[in-house]
Amino acid sequence: MILVTGAAMLAALHIDAQRNFALAKERYIENSQAAARTTAKTVEDALRAVYENVRTLSYLPSVRNLDRHGTNLGDEGRATIQQIYNNLANNVSISEVYFLPLDFDPDRFDAVTGKLEEPILQFDQLIVNARARSDAAAAKSAKLDENALTRPAEEVETYEYQELAKQLAWLKANYPNSSAIDGLNVPIIGTKELITCDNTDFIHTGNDADRSGFILSVPVFGQDGSLRGSVSAIMLTSALRKLLPSSDYVIVNSGYGFESDQHKMSTALAADSRAFTAADPNLIYSEVIPLSLNDPRSAWRLWAGFPNSRYDSNMDALSVRQFELAGYVAVAVVTLLALACWYAIGRTMMMQTNAAETLERRVEERTAEIQHLATHDILTGLPNRGLLADTMDEALRSLRDGEKLAVHCVDLDRFKPVNDTLGHPIGDEVLGAVARRLKQQAGETAMVARTGGDEFVILQLLIDGDEEAGVLASRVIHALAGEFLIQGHKINIGSSIGIAVFPDDGQSSEILIRNADLALYKAKMEGRGTCRSFEPGMDARLQERRQLESELALGVTNEQFVVYYQPLHDAKTSKLTGFEALVRWNHPRLGLLPPAEFIPMAEETGVIDTLGEWIMQRACADAAKWPLPVKVAVNLSPAQFKQQGLPLQVAAALAASNLLPSRLELEITESVLLAHNENTINTLYSLRDLGISIAMDDFGTGYSSLSYLRSFPFNRIKIDRSFVSLMCESGESRAIVKAVAELGATLGMTTTAEGVETEDQFRLVRENGCTDVQGWLFGRPMPASELHTLFEQPELQDALTA
Repeated sequence: MILVTGAAMLAALHIDAQRNFALAKERYIENSQAAARTTAKTVEDALRAVYENVRTLSYLPSVRNLDRHGTNLGDEGRATIQQIYNNLANNVSISEVYFLPLDFDPDRFDAVTGKLEEPILQFDQLIVNARARSDAAAAKSAKLDENALTRPAEEVETYEYQELAKQLAWLKANYPNSSAIDGLNVPIIGTKELITCDNTDFIHTGNDADRSGFILSVPVFGQDGSLRGSVSAIMLTSALRKLLPSSDYVIVNSGYGFESDQHKMSTALAADSRAFTAADPNLIYSEVIPLSLNDPRSAWRLWAGFPNSRYDSNMDALSVRQFELAGYVAVAVVTLLALACWYAIGRTMMMQTNAAETLERRVEERTAEIQHLATHDILTGLPNRGLLADTMDEALRSLRDGEKLAVHCVDLDRFKPVNDTLGHPIGDEVLGAVARRLKQQAGETAMVARTGGDEFVILQLLIDGDEEAGVLASRVIHALAGEFLIQGHKINIGSSIGIAVFPDDGQSSEILIRNADLALYKAKMEGRGTCRSFEPGMDARLQERRQLESELALGVTNEQFVVYYQPLHDAKTSKLTGFEALVRWNHPRLGLLPPAEFIPMAEETGVIDTLGEWIMQRACADAAKWPLPVKVAVNLSPAQFKQQGLPLQVAAALAASNLLPSRLELEITESVLLAHNENTINTLYSLRDLGISIAMDDFGTGYSSLSYLRSFPFNRIKIDRSFVSLMCESGESRAIVKAVAELGATLGMTTTAEGVETEDQFRLVRENGCTDVQGWLFGRPMPASELHTLFEQPELQDALTA
């Protein structure tokens, strides 16, 4: 009985609400019609202004009397035509204006101009000519440059000329003379919508839809009434759209196949669309309003259709709905109160049953959670090493004949510096972001697991051949090469990948992972940021690498290293100012090795601390023997900055060699400053307090920030060779070098251009403000025993005694 009474009350409320909704809908349609007619009047006035101004051109004596090449058009005629064009452009949408003679043929060669025929008159050609004459007058030139009066070939829209010729042919057939014209009512005709002349909207967006339009043409009759040609104007679709206050309106011309709807523009250009020629029956308000324009070939209309959501948000409709809902709520509350007592009794009986079911469900959820934690990485949520092994074993057992499984070992290239400089919390967030990108690239047919700190494994079932493994690896490398934004830090890490494929590269999960790891090691040795597949013989190369690591520590102990020195010169005077110390490994088995062969290995194994201290002592001792004021520059590894006693090591080297602190310069890379922590800052200031100079090396290649140059005590900026090497070919590189040199001068820092190898490069770095230069043009690195030849040069002797 309670429910029946409530249902009757709800039905009565609904009937009343429907009557009120009908009244609100009627008022909404009336308001919508008024707004649509106002917009229609605006569009109609604008289009009529375009039509009338285009027709005006056909009556101008200067246009009627034009000769074949427009040579008899005087300044007054140009000014009049320019004024009419300005009226057209300001009103709506006219982009270009042409005048065609009666015999115009764009495919015919014009012997006078030496090219294919063009229209006699083009408004943009008028502007070109006017600007050329204005420039000549301002410069008081004796003779006007005729080349300035000619448009470049690439600006001639020959594809429009074909449409112009078609319209002219229609006018010849339908209006051979003015006898068919009623008074001043000159006919105006148009083309289908097409991709036409360039438009400023297209320049900004690059969309073809923003340079679509159609051509309007009117006949031009001579004094005797015969047809002399036509005047044509380009009307732009994008400008017509700007007449509309919103996307609820569409300007339609079925005869021209034109719709101004931005969302359907690409469809309208590609093929016949449904055309907005009738009201949309699915909308509460929609109608087609005819526009009164004299066009013999087509009719203009304005389609209006407001989304139903606008009616739903109308104040009248909202009020009715709120009143209806309030009534429903009141009836529901009364009904529910009546049912409350009956429900309470049943609820009490169900509580005990539900409590038992809830406890059982929570036990199951907790068990599943414990099982998940046992098989998944807590940080990333990926399967861990144990689940990976079980999954691989199961996958290998279930593979059918001919099926293959790829194992990808993924290692992050530059993750350790992130942890060391920005801290483990940010490092953990980076690992989470990496895991998400890996899962996105792997998709549903591959499994991603985390097996170590910055190590991941992807299992991939190969369906279409081994090439699938390379494709997935390339996608992963590309995805991880992108920038990570973590707590305001822009972080770039990159990745390397090694691939092993079952059954070709191993029959068990252990061998597959081992061989994929060997391939990964090969990828990292070849420059990182790449992938390599397992090949027989990689195990031998790994043994070679491990042997080299053990020989590196022994080489430091046995002093197998030598220091070479590359000269630095003053950019203005070319005088020798100092040397950069560059270490070489005199390996007893492999010969003389450059730094790239062992410095990264030394940083990874920790040998860099001992090796760096030895280089500092040797460089200071050698420099102490050089004549004043020649300086020595020593590179510091980011790993050395982790030592608490770095300033004491430098002070000890200076003291042991009796080298003046002012003759020592330390070079650091931008990665040292990535952490921007207090220890790094204090170390830099402690080194500066010793009286030595500090240089920013390879500026512009890593995490460069102007704040580094403002916050840290640098004396010199060394511009990376990658910019210098391109200065002769790239204006952008020259601009960068100049900007850095000017910045250094403003901050009181000297600037050194690295990698100067040619006279042209030397000239450019000097002209762009660099104070010092270094490179093969001035000398290759050489041992200390050969430096005496440089000191004995007469120009250096003069510089040292000056």
